[in-house]
Amino acid sequence: MAGVETIISFESMVIRPPSQRTYDLTAFIKLAHSEDVGDQGDVTCMATIPDDMEVEAYFLAKEDGIIAGIALAEMIFNEVDPSLQVEWSLKNGDYVHKGLKFGKVHSKFEKQSQAHNIVRAERVVLNFMQRMSGIATLTKMPTQP
Repeated sequence: MAGVETIISFESMVIRPPSQRTYDLTAFIKLAHSEDVGDQGDVTCMATIPDDMEVEAYFLAKEDGIIAGIALAEMIFNEVDPSLQVEWSLKNGDYVHKGLKFGKVHSKFEKQSQAHNIVRAERVVLNFMQRMSGIATLTKMPTQP
């Protein structure tokens, strides 16, 4: 048909997120913890670390790569013990070299955090951060010159 003009509106192609949440990260974190330590707690930790032992913990890069999962890590530590505070020297998407300390977990208060709470959280945190960082690292590789 001659003389017919087609108009495409980009506004109609915008996909808006659903008005309600379609995920529940708190439930996801609780599920991960229950799969890891269940109701019993970490048996090795309970057998080898005194209940009242207070510590600080550090994130140490095992390999060169891209950091990912920082916000989820903070949520996990907060879910296990709201008195835990995480400080980061890097942010999501930053490159990290093997052996670099890039984060610290400690109590928000003067008294240091109990080791059991940090250990309970750190295994789940590391599972997620290692997976997410691995994906971020592999994703960034093809874009490097």
